[in-house]
Amino acid sequence: MVSSLQGCTVLAFLLCVTSTVVQSLIHEIKQQGTNKFKIEKVTDANLRQALLDIRSKVSPSNVKELDLSGNPLIKISADDLAPFTNLELLNLSTNVFTETVDLQSLSRLRTVDLNSNYVERVLVGPAIETIYAANNNISLVACQGAGPGTRRFHLAKNTISSLLDLTDGCRARVEYLDLKLNEIDTLDFGELASSSGTLQHLNLQYNFIFDIKNRGNVVFSQLQTVDLSGNKLAFMGPELNAISNARSINLSNNKLVLISPTLVLSPTLSYFDLSGNGFQCDTLRMFFRKNAQLKKKASPEGQSVTCPMVGPYCCEEMTAPFADRLIDLKRKEITLFSDHGSERERAECERENRARQQEIEAMEHQSRAKVDEATRRLQAKIQLEQKKKSLEEQVSSGRRTYDEMDRELKETVAQIGLTDTPGKSALDLLHEIQQWYQDSYTEQQSQQNAAIQDENMYQQKESLVAEENARLKKLNGEANQALERAKAEQQTLSEREQQLAKILEKAKTGQQAT
Repeated sequence: MVSSLQGCTVLAFLLCVTSTVVQSLIHEIKQQGTNKFKIEKVTDANLRQALLDIRSKVSPSNVKELDLSGNPLIKISADDLAPFTNLELLNLSTNVFTETVDLQSLSRLRTVDLNSNYVERVLVGPAIETIYAANNNISLVACQGAGPGTRRFHLAKNTISSLLDLTDGCRARVEYLDLKLNEIDTLDFGELASSSGTLQHLNLQYNFIFDIKNRGNVVFSQLQTVDLSGNKLAFMGPELNAISNARSINLSNNKLVLISPTLVLSPTLSYFDLSGNGFQCDTLRMFFRKNAQLKKKASPEGQSVTCPMVGPYCCEEMTAPFADRLIDLKRKEITLFSDHGSERERAECERENRARQQEIEAMEHQSRAKVDEATRRLQAKIQLEQKKKSLEEQVSSGRRTYDEMDRELKETVAQIGLTDTPGKSALDLLHEIQQWYQDSYTEQQSQQNAAIQDENMYQQKESLVAEENARLKKLNGEANQALERAKAEQQTLSEREQQLAKILEKAKTGQQAT
């Protein structure tokens, strides 16, 4: 109880200090042109007042651009922005927004910048054209309808696991889509069918893509660049015909082994990179025979390689490519997890992870570089408080779960008749209950085995009785047959006796007559 009170006191103190620091900030409004405003040093406590100050200077309908970047804002409400009916650009980058940012009611909003926050879901209206939301925790982007213009989405370093995490409206008429450093493992080009005539740039670098599909056989007619590097692809299948019109294709640093013989890329391709893979030599030879123009345009493997080369790329002579590669990967996995991996294998694994981590760190550094140190400290403080609150909730939840478990354990102990001595821990009770059930199970198993043995003996006796009954029945049948024969013979003898009696009677009568 004392530790709980101390924790509450510390939390209250931190909240008071933070509230004092936040309220001491005086917001600044900078007008940058007739219809563009930037608000600095604004917090959740004085945001409404800052927006009112802008409305006191100009008509809110004249404001088209509003910059709230680099502040310690935790939440934003579209209702507060509702008076700005012609707002087209909203910059909310480098704040500490969490969970959902709902801007659907801003019907004229065309561009929103949410870079470097902690947002999980983004909801926007039908006029949206550009979303900057890199370096967040976004798992869903919902667009209310699809406007007439094309769309550009910058969503690098989030937690998107599928193209379907962008709703139908968001996947229509997309021109630029950056999903670098997300968590996609399966890619279906068919899910971008409504952008087949508009998509020009697609960046899926450093995801975990191991499988590509193309339901509907979509072909992106306007595609310029595609980056699928740093994924887990093992096969360049016919599904990649969807991107065959692209001018630049990067498939480097995957796990590629084979190429479909039907895959033919555009002769206008100006950049092509397959380095850092482990191809079978024959599949590369066949590919370059069908796509001879790519030999000169392909990015080379490097000058220090000492392996068989087909065109500019390293390869291996494998008779069973997928099986050989699978065995090799499985061997690496076993050795790495058993702490017996070779230095080369460890270095390769670390290189792959380091490349992705370096991209993440570079993006975080770049996006936060413009924030002043005081704001950064305040943002870090707010973030830590949010984490602390989350951890306290987890601790509280864990404590409730522990109390419930302890109560249930004691009830179980009482039900099964065990002794609950004071000071005995929940783990001890759990072990005793487990042992009791184990003993009960063993006893039940013994009883069950004894019952089975009795049943077997009974069945054996029943079989013997059945056999004896069958034998007696057979003997009884034979006795009945003998009895019937005896009765028949007795009947015959009786008839013969009667006949002899009659003959004797006649004989006597004849003697008397003489």
